[in-house]
Amino acid sequence: MQTSFKSIPVRQQLPRLIRSGAVGVLSRRQAGDRAFTLLELLISIAIIAVLAGLLLPALSYAKEKARRAQCISNLKQVSLAMQEFSFDHEVYPWRLPPVDGGSQTMTQAAKSFQVMSNYLTTPELLVCPSDLRQRIDSIVLVKNTNVSYFVGIEAQEDQPNILIAGDRNIEGGRPKRNCPVAEVYNVATEFSKVEIPNAGWSKAMHRRRGNIALGDGSAHQVSAPELRDSLFGSGDDEGAFNNHILLP
Repeated sequence: MQTSFKSIPVRQQLPRLIRSGAVGVLSRRQAGDRAFTLLELLISIAIIAVLAGLLLPALSYAKEKARRAQCISNLKQVSLAMQEFSFDHEVYPWRLPPVDGGSQTMTQAAKSFQVMSNYLTTPELLVCPSDLRQRIDSIVLVKNTNVSYFVGIEAQEDQPNILIAGDRNIEGGRPKRNCPVAEVYNVATEFSKVEIPNAGWSKAMHRRRGNIALGDGSAHQVSAPELRDSLFGSGDDEGAFNNHILLP
């Protein structure tokens, strides 16, 4: 009588199954059941790509938010350094002649930071983390190309709401103006009541937002409308309401 594979234990059937090639067929079938098909692989890749597309903008936004916070911290320390300078010299750097240690008459924003080398802890404070400008090791050697922030050369010590520094991507002002307070001519940017409605931020940093430091030592992140409000409420002299700044 012919013996059926089913009536014999698997251990006894194994040599015959191997000779007949049945084991190879079974193993290939089992492997085929476990393997990804090309369609499944493509679907998996597509899902991963969609998830990456959703996560990367969120990560980019989080990084920019952190850089913006560091920028505000930089401006806060810059504004405090300006205040300390004014406490020691009774005026801001741009109102003090160079012979007395100030930056009056100097047409580069970097000069005002240079003369505050004893008040600024590190030159890295002068470069926004979102800016690609080159950092430098010494404040006394700093140039406009190493600075991310404008200087509010119209500011006087009794004006707590006036802009004394801010991100260089400010726009909408009238260029090549004279600023008698700092005794600089044909180089200042003016934000009078005529220009303020056009004030805003370029896309160079912070995604069309910016940071400013005020005369009271505070620093703030502001949108374009908030920037305009701040300029209108700066407290600059009504007889010469110009809000002059010096861009790096």
